[in-house]
Amino acid sequence: MRILHFSDIHFWRIKAGPDPYYPKRFLGLLNLIFSRRKHFPQSLADKVVEAIFQEEADVVLFSGDLTTSSLESEFIKAATEFAPLYEKWGDQLIVIPGNHDRYTPKSVASKFYEEHFPRAFSGLGNRVFSKGLSDDICVIGFDASRPYMLRSNGDFTPELKEELDAEFDRGNELYKHIILMGHFPYSYPSEVPSKFHHKLLGEESLAELISRHKPIAYLHGHKHVRWNLRDPITPDTLCINAGPAGMSSADPQKHAGWVLFDVNEDGDIHQLTEVYLSEDGEPVRKAVDIK
Repeated sequence: MRILHFSDIHFWRIKAGPDPYYPKRFLGLLNLIFSRRKHFPQSLADKVVEAIFQEEADVVLFSGDLTTSSLESEFIKAATEFAPLYEKWGDQLIVIPGNHDRYTPKSVASKFYEEHFPRAFSGLGNRVFSKGLSDDICVIGFDASRPYMLRSNGDFTPELKEELDAEFDRGNELYKHIILMGHFPYSYPSEVPSKFHHKLLGEESLAELISRHKPIAYLHGHKHVRWNLRDPITPDTLCINAGPAGMSSADPQKHAGWVLFDVNEDGDIHQLTEVYLSEDGEPVRKAVDIK
């Protein structure tokens, strides 16, 4: 089975939106105007979706941050761009939200994500979801994103852990191998610092759960750089960060792209490939060692 994993495409629109005086809405708009829009050109995001459409994969997994500030117009843009991907992969395209898709309380209450991505798991009203990818493999997704006034944290609460524990128990009865997908990392390379205002609160609790259930992989985004690693606490699980799908950077590890990998019947992950777009919009592929 070949899996394509991408994340953090960040479609944006320059608008005040609902709750314009909510601190993060106001500061986020200023950041978009003066900085972020230069780093996430929308033409680049469009090219990435077009290039992904040309890929051959059995499953496509998106690990969050469709939007920049959870505006309805951003979700409409994302849904329009993702429509060809849904036409090609159908239910084998699985999308979860990131913190930018849960940007403010009003955007969450308005259910823009659920309305415009009804086939995404949160359209079912759940924070945890699983789907069989084959007779032997399933993916479990979870939503730890919530709005904060100023910070960009996720929150892995005891209640979310209990839900995820129960989903693993069900999945382990039906499938030989499980892939877990969330938005936030719980483990970082030594050269990438974990910052309090940007990390998953309760990441130690997530690591403990993963150490018990041993999914073959944990897919995420959030930090805008591609990597793969094994944490000493969870050595049976390969953590894969797809990096940003919409960012422009001179560093290929941070430039707009995605990852591809194969999973065999024994649950072994092999042929991990990082892909980014060249200046002329062509995919550049790099086979990487699996940690």
